[in-house]
Amino acid sequence: MALVVHLADARQAAAIKRGGLRASECSVRVATGVEPPDSGIFAMPVLPNYWATHQWLRELKRGGMRTLVAVHIRLRSDVPVWVGRYNAEHRRVPLGHAIGLIMQEPSFLGWEILLPFRVDRKAIHAIRDVPQVVGWRYFPDAHKDGPWKCLCNFCLDSVKGTIKARSHIARVLDERGEEGSNAEQPLRRTNRKAVKRPSPDRRP
Repeated sequence: MALVVHLADARQAAAIKRGGLRASECSVRVATGVEPPDSGIFAMPVLPNYWATHQWLRELKRGGMRTLVAVHIRLRSDVPVWVGRYNAEHRRVPLGHAIGLIMQEPSFLGWEILLPFRVDRKAIHAIRDVPQVVGWRYFPDAHKDGPWKCLCNFCLDSVKGTIKARSHIARVLDERGEEGSNAEQPLRRTNRKAVKRPSPDRRP
């Protein structure tokens, strides 16, 4: 048996305890010619590092959830799942193997396991509170590089429509170029014109 953790909206805790977890629509990268999963439940294994186990919490909160809880799920080690980093190709392997792949990585940041099925309430081992300041936002190591240094498609989707998004993207492209900023598609540089501010009123 293996234990994984799914982060869920605290308002759904009672419903999850009664009826389990339903798979929701999702999208992950897979190898060419491989049929991708169209729904599932994202989770992380219980790692030696508590912060890494719950690393996705702050990023999920950007989607509007105010408080999250950790749903501990106990499953057979041979159930097929998908595993990979958030912006990289995912592989379909048994759950035990997926956990082993993550444990062998020098850094756990950005990894995820996708359970492509509904989780029955009998598989819910526990629902626990978790500190609401755990994890990273935008992308792993954003506190070092800044949320506007990575322009891959995943990060662009997460910041699309935010304040000054276009001007920030243009600045990163000017400073680092498309290759240096991890851009996966041609991006337009917007013209950033200086805003002329009115001079303060002068009294006679």
